Amino acid sequence: FLNAHTMYAQFLDVIANTSPSHSSKSKMAGGTQNEFEKGIADKMERNAFRQKKSGLCKIIAKAATRASDALMEVISFSGGWLIDENVSLSEEDTEEAQSRSHEMNAIRSTFLPKVVFMLYEVLDKTASWLEQVVYDTLIQFGSGSEDMLLALFSTFDESDRSNDDDVTMDVLTTSLAAPGFWHSKALSLASVIGNDANMINQVLGSDMERFQTSIAESHVKLGRCSNRDSLFDR
Repeated sequence: FLNAHTMYAQFLDVIANTSPSHSSKSKMAGGTQNEFEKGIADKMERNAFRQKKSGLCKIIAKAATRASDALMEVISFSGGWLIDENVSLSEEDTEEAQSRSHEMNAIRSTFLPKVVFMLYEVLDKTASWLEQVVYDTLIQFGSGSEDMLLALFSTFDESDRSNDDDVTMDVLTTSLAAPGFWHSKALSLASVIGNDANMINQVLGSDMERFQTSIAESHVKLGRCSNRDSLFDR
């Protein structure tokens, strides 16, 4: 838990100090150029802008991956976090065993809900940050933004695809630089929490309604970000 909390705190620091927006130099500079020169300059600036965005996305994706993986380890710990599977039947009824069990349950009830919402926060904030990258690109490059963003997403796509059309269709949810990827991970938390083997349902208690509301919001956000028309038509 301590390691997971450290990764979470580092993530919050990184995302708070890394802006998803930056200005295109050529858009600010303007100037007098003929069409040929303007075309070359625009292409160079698009590449420079995409490379800048790529560097920023790498910083966020790395911090988010480290934090989410560490938090997920706590949630999906085999047999349940702080569940003592080594207690024998003869020990279960002893006063010491009962006292220890109560203490462990109290710690689980206090910290596991925190971990669940910390993980959701990491995933949701990462997706929202990446949506700002999309907005910033659309504002500055308009109709040319879609190709730029798909090229950006494809550089972070770790799926094994051989067909370029498939990459274009699926990269919105398979790329670490795409907001849909992180919204999808947030939505998948429902399955993790619902898995009886993780023994989390019993400690969420009154927080379950809040969790379900968050999952419902992620479902809507994923629908928006996994559709090219809705994502790029702002």
